Amino acid sequence: MRPEGVRVSVVVTVKNDPRVIDCAERVLSQDASFPFELVIVDNGSTNETPRLLRDRFANNPRVTILSSGGNLSEAWNHAAATARGRVLVRIDADAIPLPGWLTALATPILDGQADWTAGPVGGASPHGSLVERYYHHRTEAYSRRLAQDADLRDAVPSWNVAYSRAILEAAGWYDPWQASSVDWDLHKRLKRFGGHGQFVPGARALHHHPTTLTEFARKEAWYRTGQYQMVLKYGIREMRTAFELPFAYALLGLILIASIFWPPLVWAAASLLIVLLVTHWIDGVREDDPLWPYRALFRPIEGFAGLYGILRGVVRYGIRRPAQT
Repeated sequence: MRPEGVRVSVVVTVKNDPRVIDCAERVLSQDASFPFELVIVDNGSTNETPRLLRDRFANNPRVTILSSGGNLSEAWNHAAATARGRVLVRIDADAIPLPGWLTALATPILDGQADWTAGPVGGASPHGSLVERYYHHRTEAYSRRLAQDADLRDAVPSWNVAYSRAILEAAGWYDPWQASSVDWDLHKRLKRFGGHGQFVPGARALHHHPTTLTEFARKEAWYRTGQYQMVLKYGIREMRTAFELPFAYALLGLILIASIFWPPLVWAAASLLIVLLVTHWIDGVREDDPLWPYRALFRPIEGFAGLYGILRGVVRYGIRRPAQT
């Protein structure tokens, strides 16, 4: 028998990721004062993940296992719409919620203090590869900036968030048209609708970050493709902060190419590179990032990978705003 009076539904989407078992176990182990359920939706796994889910949770009355076609947004929307809670929580299948996470994340919404909330996300392997450590400290720095102001910015990642059902029904759900950055797009709409978001430092989870430079670059390019789609929706002025880094390295690349035809320009390129690297180091020191020297390696990769993601977006989605999204 499923729990009565469910107030909170945790919705997890998964595709070919057995780590969802550990995520689900951690969710179910939450000591919350309110009744909650877990809804897991598989959107097209081709490995053993569906079987593992059935074997472990098929007879658990607190767990509902669904399947859905389409992409992540379609799967999450489908599962959230069928869930019973008036608070809908999203956490990634490879995330690890820590004790007290669910109560901290959902209580401000249940108490009417916020329409949506987000919590900090640390790295599951903060002492792993250099890439994992960099990503971990970059994310922690962002969480520290958020903690200085309880009101959420719209760019909060979706790895660890909760929404009132009412605000989603009013402002719209995740947009399946978005290739990525579906969270940023949704949160912009929530802010435009007047939704009040709150950052909750106690709602902490861990996340498996990229482990290699290749994986890191692919993720950065993937983000920027979705952010280019957001330019088509909201305009370059509103999205300009997302493109400052790629455009800076685009300018660097153009100067280097031009220096082939006029060699003195190589000095201009060198000067711009020095300015960019020093800026990255200063930002890292200001954010108390213990790996700030490595920003000279990672930020250029982010810049050029982001530029590739933008160009891919132009090719795939053109230059006109979609009629409907």
